[in-house]
Formats: sequence, C-alpha cells, structure tokens
Amino acid sequence: MASAAGFVPETDDNGQSELTIKEEYQLWRKNCRYMYEFVSETALTWPSLTIQWLPEYKEEDGIISSKLLLGTHTSGEDSNYLKVASTELPSSSNSAGESAKKATSRIKIVKKLENKFEINRARYMPQDSTTVATINGEGEIDIYDLNKEDKKPLLHITPHESNGYGLSWNSHKKGYLLSSSDDQSIVLTDINRETAKHTQVFKNTSHSDIVNDVKWHNLDENLFASVSDDKYAYIFDLRTPEKPVSRYYSEESKGINAVAFSPFSKYLLAIGNTNSNINLLDLRKFTNNEKSTEGLLHTMMGHSESITTLEFSPHRDGIVASGAQDRRLIIWDLFKIGEEQQQEDAEDGCPELFMMHAGHTGAVTDLSWCPYKDWTIGSVADDNIVHLWEVGKSLLNADNSSEIRDSDLE
Repeated sequence: MASAAGFVPETDDNGQSELTIKEEYQLWRKNCRYMYEFVSETALTWPSLTIQWLPEYKEEDGIISSKLLLGTHTSGEDSNYLKVASTELPSSSNSAGESAKKATSRIKIVKKLENKFEINRARYMPQDSTTVATINGEGEIDIYDLNKEDKKPLLHITPHESNGYGLSWNSHKKGYLLSSSDDQSIVLTDINRETAKHTQVFKNTSHSDIVNDVKWHNLDENLFASVSDDKYAYIFDLRTPEKPVSRYYSEESKGINAVAFSPFSKYLLAIGNTNSNINLLDLRKFTNNEKSTEGLLHTMMGHSESITTLEFSPHRDGIVASGAQDRRLIIWDLFKIGEEQQQEDAEDGCPELFMMHAGHTGAVTDLSWCPYKDWTIGSVADDNIVHLWEVGKSLLNADNSSEIRDSDLE
C-alpha cells in the first residue's frame, strides 16, 4: 500500500495556498514518527539546487559521520559557493531510538569553495571523490580538489553559452565528464588532459531545444543518454559520436527534464517529464526513426507538477526516487507495477507508489541516495531546507524482491 506523509493541498484564488502549505507541513511533522527511522531538517541561508552524499564515512559508537555536497543560489545578492557539509546519522547496528539520541543529524558547513554564479549541480568523480565538478547558471564548469586549502577551482571551463544543469561523470573512464545546457549542446570533457581544449561537442546533430539532463550508462562505458525540452530522449555511443544511435519521442511529455539508468538492469531507463509523469523505457526497443515511440514499458503517475530529479537506488533493484515542483519526493517500487489493489488502497495511488515524502514546502530541486546506508535520502528544495531521512522499518516488508531480469522488460 502506498504511504504518504501528508496530503495534496488545494489552492484557491483567495491567497489560501500559503496557509494550506503550512497546514500540510504541520500534518507531515505530526506523522513523521510513523514514516521514518529518522528525519532531520536544516535551514540554509540560501537555497541549494544540488545535493550529493560523499562516499567516505566513519562509524563509531552507533554514529555514522557523513559529508555531503551542497551549493548556493543567491540570485546575485551574495557570493556563491560549493559547500561541503558534515552530519551524523544513526547507525542501523543500534536501535533507532538509541542511535537517534546520540546522532546530531543537522548539517554543519565545513568548507566553502568559490564560484562565480549559482551552482546548479555538483557531483564528485567516482574514481576520486575529492575531485568535484560543478556547472553553474552560465554553463561554466569548475573542477575542485576538496583536499586543497585554496578556495578557487583547479580548472575553469566554459564549454557552454548559457545555463546548464546536466552533469555526469563516467564511472568506468576516469575523468570523462558530460555536461548539458540551455544552449542545446552536450559536451564531453576529459579532465585528464593538461588543457580543457580537448572537448567533444554534440550539437546541431541532436537536440533542438534545452538539454535538461545527461547521464552515463551505469554498465556500459560508451553509452550515455540525454533528454530535452524538444521531447526527445537520445542514446549516444562514443564509438559513433556523429549522431544519436537511438531515440525515444514523447509528445505528451511536454518536455523531458530528468533521466536515470538502472544500476541493475542494462536496458532499463527512466525519464521524468514536464507533464508530471515518469516513463520506464526499454533500450532494446528504441529505434533511430524521427518521433519514434518504440520502447515505452510503463508510465508512473503520482506527482502533480513537473519532475525535476530522478535517481535509482544503488542498493535495491527496482527502487527509484523522484522529486518534482509539487514539493513531493516519491519512492517507487517497480516490482509492484500491475499488482491488484483494494479500492481503499487505490485511492492512495498506483501500486508502485511506495512512499511520498511531503516535508518540503518548496519545489524539490535535487535528491541523493546515501551510498552506504540503505533507504536513506538527502533532498533539497526551494524552501532553503535540507532534509536527511531514512524510510521507517514499519513501511518496509521482508525483502522478497528479485532482480529485474532483461526478460522481465518484455
């Protein structure tokens, strides 16, 4: 049964929406003890458009010492920074109550690194997490070394002509960084080079509108996907970079904002759309025909506004989280697709809607699954609040799931 920590507010023309949001938040706080092992909220001076857990951690006496990447969006009213934050999480080795009393899960900024504009995305390099890339509101890319005392970037690259959000490191080829921008381009930068001039630009042969997101394939070092306001999802292969090798077109999407590859299934791809829906796609069915709609497996409906971020769980096959402008973050269980529901359960949402996190009071801008603690997520929103939370054990049944096999996608 789907679980929602809160309710969907109604908005009228008499200025009641703000009051409704406050009431909704209060209801969410009241019900938190039923939904989460722990949940923390930390207010920032400026909103962060990006969040990512760093992979290193220390565990001692029931406490996990953790760090995260954040950014700033000051709208030109102050300096912008890439920020490293520290926090503590309760260890699952102890009971939640015992650990939660010791852990201080509110975050503390421990390092600030300079940037010229608001940071839209910050991501660490998988092969060396002290190397971090950012892309900002002018489409500029900066590479930082978290070990250095210098607050300025090691490398400053200007591959784009305007605002960029897409940013993805290749987990197989060290130093291979993809970025995408409102200028309709995708750029591959190899930071192993002594200069940043060795870039490959994918433009004029692909998208005809803003490229909102780009991601490397988790299991194939040569493949990556891009999605755009032009309603296309493209698959590129570095071995034949002249044009996309396949594509999917979604007229009803009203534009595609986010893309994610499954880390468990080679052919499974998810896209998040402006129309608030999420499409699950089978890469084997893609063609390279114009406006091809081949490959659609299933459409998930649960959000009420545009999808902003989308990530598969690194721990659990078939689990994916999405954030949207409706202030919601939803966890989906793909193994529940098609299950029969009682009428009362159906009223809460489709069977694959596992949990709805309704604690943010602004549009969700980014989310990150904790790489070393199962069912734990960090999320940020326009409300300037960072949420760190773990799904409650009361919502988790015994793990009876199995991996999604390629044959399951038929």
